[in-house]
Amino acid sequence: MDARAGNHGAGNDATGDREVIVGLDPRDRSRAAISWAAEEAALRGIPLRLVVAVPWLVDTRRVDAEPRRLSLRAQAGQMLESAASWASDEYALAELVMEVYDGSPVAALTAGSRHAQTVVVGSRGLNRLEEVLSAGSVVVPLTARARCPVVVVREPPAGRARRPRLVVGVDTRSPSAAALGFAFDEAAVRGVALDAVSVTEPPVLPFTRRKRAGERQRGLLARAMADWSGRYPGVAVTEEVLSGDPVEELVRASTSAVAVVVGRSHRRAGTGIRVGRVVHGLLHRAGCPVVVVPPQ
Repeated sequence: MDARAGNHGAGNDATGDREVIVGLDPRDRSRAAISWAAEEAALRGIPLRLVVAVPWLVDTRRVDAEPRRLSLRAQAGQMLESAASWASDEYALAELVMEVYDGSPVAALTAGSRHAQTVVVGSRGLNRLEEVLSAGSVVVPLTARARCPVVVVREPPAGRARRPRLVVGVDTRSPSAAALGFAFDEAAVRGVALDAVSVTEPPVLPFTRRKRAGERQRGLLARAMADWSGRYPGVAVTEEVLSGDPVEELVRASTSAVAVVVGRSHRRAGTGIRVGRVVHGLLHRAGCPVVVVPPQ
C-alpha cells in the first residue's frame, strides 16, 4: 500500500491505469461506500484509491493552527489505515493506494475523476435543505462536476432484499449513450440483469391516443437499447415504459435494485452545481446506490 500526502489531485500521479476512487468522510463510519468501491475494483482488477481530504483551516494566524492541522492529518492517516486494512481483508484487491489530500473533498475527487473509472462517495442521508446548507456538502457539487461516473452509496436499510439487477433510467427523447454504456458494462461485470425504465408524464389524451403514445414510447426505448444489447449479449435486459413522475417511479424501482444508473444533463448552471430534478431527487431518496454518469 502506498500512503501519499499533499495535493496529488486524488491520483493525478498515477501511471495511467484507471482506478476506483473512494472519498472517505471522517463523520461517516459506515463501510457501505468502501465496500462498493472495493468490490468494483476487485471485479475489474484495477487499483482502489482511498482518499481523505483535510480542508485548509480558515484562520491560520492562530497559535494552535499548525498543531491542529498536524492533528487532523494524523487522524486522516489513521482513518485510511483502518479502511485499508478492512478492504484488504474483505476483497481480493489488485492494488490499494492511500492518499491524504490538502484541500476540499470536492476539489480532490473532481480532480481525480479526470482519470478514474468511477468515484465513490457515501451519503449520510441529508435532506435537500441540509445538503444545500451543509458546509461539508460533497455529493451534489461532485456529481455536477465530475468527469467520470459518480456512485453515491447510502447505508442500506436492514433486512431489505435486493434482486440481482441494475436499473437504468432512459429518457427516450435524448438517451444518454454514456449512461447506457456504463449500465450495460456494470451489469456484465457484476453478472446481473438490467432493467431499462422510461418514465413519461401521463398524457391528457383519449384512451386510443394514449395507447398509441405508449406503443411509440416502447418503440423508442427498444431502439435505444438495441445496439447496446447487441454489444452485451450476455446481459439479460427487460424494458419497461411507465407513466408518472420520473423521480417517484425510479425511487420505487430503487427499493429492490443493486443500483440505479442515470445520465447527467448536458445543461450547466453558472454555479456549476445543478444536476437536474431527477438526479437530485434520486440522490436524496433512492433506496440503493445511485450512479450519475456525465455526458460524453
